[in-house]
Amino acid sequence: MATLSDGRTRSYVAEIYKAASFDDGLDRLANITWELGYTQVLYAYQNVAPRLPDGKWLPLKLNVRNFPSGWEGGWQQFMEHDPYYHACFRGTLPFDWAEVQNPETLNFLERDAWHYLADIGLSRGMTIPVHLPGGRFAVVSAILDDTRSDWRQLANDTRDVMFHLTHHFNDMVHEKGFEHQVEGPPPVRLSPRELECLRWAAGGKTAWEISKILDRSVETVRLHLKNAKQKLGAANMAHAIAKAAHFGMLHPH
Repeated sequence: MATLSDGRTRSYVAEIYKAASFDDGLDRLANITWELGYTQVLYAYQNVAPRLPDGKWLPLKLNVRNFPSGWEGGWQQFMEHDPYYHACFRGTLPFDWAEVQNPETLNFLERDAWHYLADIGLSRGMTIPVHLPGGRFAVVSAILDDTRSDWRQLANDTRDVMFHLTHHFNDMVHEKGFEHQVEGPPPVRLSPRELECLRWAAGGKTAWEISKILDRSVETVRLHLKNAKQKLGAANMAHAIAKAAHFGMLHPH
């Protein structure tokens, strides 16, 4: 089994650090994983904790190489229900997708997500999670599509190499400041006034008190708070404040 001490693995790591951008780095990672025997690779990064205060998952945007054309259109509904994404929070080591594909332990949305990928030929993969300070999270998955054979041998031979490559790739992305180039799900965007009203509400102020502070009518303040709640997909104002805090929106800039 290859390890980081192998000259080949050191050359792979050196190749990753030559990246001039995130896309260039992911191309290099795809070339390396192809040489190892994989057919697809993906990377994703969440800059906040993936689990919301109400227990729901944030959508995970996958940045991929060599996936089937048009795959993402059908995947949009599964971005927060990906069972391999959820399994990343059971440990820190690489895991085989087969370990997750148990219908008895998955809810119906997770099963549908697994079946969607399997139906487009992506049922065999290895996922390596990276847990970062502050609840941030990154992940690499290397996949062997269903047209190829010898999955078990490939997974056994490359498990350690993929673990090291994943952590070095993520380190490279952050050391070079490429994290802002990693595509994620569309962010929630509040107007400056909506955000200002929400911050005052988070501080315990009523709509009437906020109207006096901002010299606006109570109806205007309530409209801003209602719009913020809707944009955040919150059930009530306490929920909106909790979600905004999770996204780091309540800190003054």
